[in-house]
Amino acid sequence: MKLPFAAGCLLLSWAQAQTVPAPPPPVPPQQAPANPNSPEMNTREETATSFKSHVNLVMVPVVARDSRGAAVGNLTKANFQLFDKGRPQEITRFSVQKAGGEPPLEANAVSANPLSSGEEKGHTVAIPERFVAYLFDDVHLAPADLARVREAAERHIAGLKPTDRAAIFTMSGAPMLDFTDDKNRLIEALDRLRPGVMTRVGAMSGGDTLTFGSLDAIKDVVRRMASAPGQRTVMLISPGFFTIDPMFFSDKNEILDLAIRANVIVSAMDARGLYTDPALDVSRTGGRLGSSLMRESMRSDLLAEMAAGTGGSFFQNSNDYDEGFKRLAAAPEYVYLLGFTPQNLKNDGSFHPLRVTVKPSNSLSLQARHGYYAPKRLDDAEETARQEIEAALFSREEILELPTELHLQFFKVDARTARLAVLVRLSLRQFRYRKADGRNDNDVTIVTGLFDRNGIYLQGIKKVLELRLKDETLATRLAQGATIRNNFDVAPGTYLVRMVVRDSEGQLMSATNAAVEIPR
Repeated sequence: MKLPFAAGCLLLSWAQAQTVPAPPPPVPPQQAPANPNSPEMNTREETATSFKSHVNLVMVPVVARDSRGAAVGNLTKANFQLFDKGRPQEITRFSVQKAGGEPPLEANAVSANPLSSGEEKGHTVAIPERFVAYLFDDVHLAPADLARVREAAERHIAGLKPTDRAAIFTMSGAPMLDFTDDKNRLIEALDRLRPGVMTRVGAMSGGDTLTFGSLDAIKDVVRRMASAPGQRTVMLISPGFFTIDPMFFSDKNEILDLAIRANVIVSAMDARGLYTDPALDVSRTGGRLGSSLMRESMRSDLLAEMAAGTGGSFFQNSNDYDEGFKRLAAAPEYVYLLGFTPQNLKNDGSFHPLRVTVKPSNSLSLQARHGYYAPKRLDDAEETARQEIEAALFSREEILELPTELHLQFFKVDARTARLAVLVRLSLRQFRYRKADGRNDNDVTIVTGLFDRNGIYLQGIKKVLELRLKDETLATRLAQGATIRNNFDVAPGTYLVRMVVRDSEGQLMSATNAAVEIPR
């Protein structure tokens, strides 16, 4: 099944591309014994995920810095303690993400096995490493501030690397420009940036409508970033807006959850610069000055919360916008991801403050997520699992929990068309198997995604390899392994292929990248 990605779609939905009725519950073995003549290996294409996953897993990004402000990357799980509402929690997932400092990823596209007599060699190509989304709050920004940050953004875009991809988005929803490495098009998009009017409407008051619309805009950009196969940073350029009313809490929490699950860093700049109010007389003391400054400061609370909760940077109270863009684009070199499953969690939507400590703590400062909101219903395990596969597909991270190999081949059909074959080789020896009816069972999900040179998702194929290996042939089958092949019909050009493999019994995953340049 090939899954089209229509222009303007913000998030891969290969698991929802068509309506498929839920499979019936399995019949107990004693009622339906296995057919002794059924195949030992069968491959099918499907849309529904079937493996297990943790429910209500809370992920907490943490950045640890030394006294000089440099990110520290040598801590282990044992160094951290995590508290939910003051109660210590068991950290069940722990990983360290390293950003930057690595050479461009490269891949040779062709396997040693010939595809046909018309096979051509692929070139080793550099693939996009970093995706930067500039999100301008054209709804709340004053015209003068918008002009200043636009000029600084143009200078920042001029310094992007060849492996960077950038996009221009607006809070008003006005169409700008999706990810590209064409700096001229990016500058042209910035030149079209003007104060905007929120196109979203609602039944509530004007201010509330603008706030909900702005939160939706951030949410949309985070969803779009989730389909970028590399390091992902959203640069939110805004004067801030008020979100202290509890009615906005669930939307803010959803943004943080989406960003954390998709490894999207949200960095924010208070585009008002050094705050001044000409209506205030600083020579006069009194409650009015303090109250006004406090209120204006509260506008930027959302910006600080987004940055703290995703491992990003928050830049404020400075007119040096060039330095601001530089800091926002520089992701922390190390981000720790701590995951835990809350025990006896009540589905009441209440706020759970989080606190993270580290040992030794005398010389380290921590930036971490402030808290989360309990769900009002339990997450569906199948849907959570689908999201985890999706997140892996749109990541650049190499995961090597299962023994897999990825090979690419292509041949030219004619001057305008080529066939790209993706071969996934599985070594079956290290997989776990469940004994059932004299067979050794495991279901292996293989997802292959195709992206263009700018990291735009084009199409994907999902297959499930059903292993039902007989005892008497188990050793032979394990020695042979299995090969899954997917074909894509493409035009000549540069492509990135992302492969994700996940098994149902061990619940392990592997993911890797390859790139190919098909000459015109």
